[in-house]
Amino acid sequence: MKVYSAIVTRRMSSFNQLLIYGKGVGKMKRLVLFILVLLVLVIPTKEIHAQRVVVLSDTLNVRSGPGMKFEVIDKLEKGDSYFIDKIEGDWVQLAWPVEAWVYKGLIRIEESRASFEQLQIDFQNWLLDKYYRVRSIEFKSEWQIWLKLREYPSKKTLQDMTKDIALEYKKQTGYSKRPVVVTIFWKDRPYVTGKY
Repeated sequence: MKVYSAIVTRRMSSFNQLLIYGKGVGKMKRLVLFILVLLVLVIPTKEIHAQRVVVLSDTLNVRSGPGMKFEVIDKLEKGDSYFIDKIEGDWVQLAWPVEAWVYKGLIRIEESRASFEQLQIDFQNWLLDKYYRVRSIEFKSEWQIWLKLREYPSKKTLQDMTKDIALEYKKQTGYSKRPVVVTIFWKDRPYVTGKY
């Protein structure tokens, strides 16, 4: 018992010397840095493994249900690509914020392995191409988008814009955990907010 306590005492005194006198601090810093680097390399980036549809026809009707009897709610163009929610016979449901179905014969289904960050970058490029007024975009989280504009039209136009942006963000990224909130700022203050 005395031998064991002597070993513990020696080890504790070595640790105390390290803390008090700084002996071996360089080694400790290198060890901590090495552990942090390992954690960064080991923790995987968030990747989405899902199926996507790619539109093959020049235009493709998006319907409110799986069949020709359902209303056409949108149209897609050749090359458009969206995540799949489920497949039911000859119909494919898109991962949209509203129920949206396309005919399986006019699309190609492919596996998608993209990081969520890459999907956000693709969405950001779409946004800058579509809305010339956008000056800056900031993703505050997976569900919060902050925008600043070059010019500000009417509040009604901005509300329509926030809705379009939120719904398109959900389409392109497949994000469906909660409503997406788009906030447009004017002089560093929230001006218009849309939650869809």
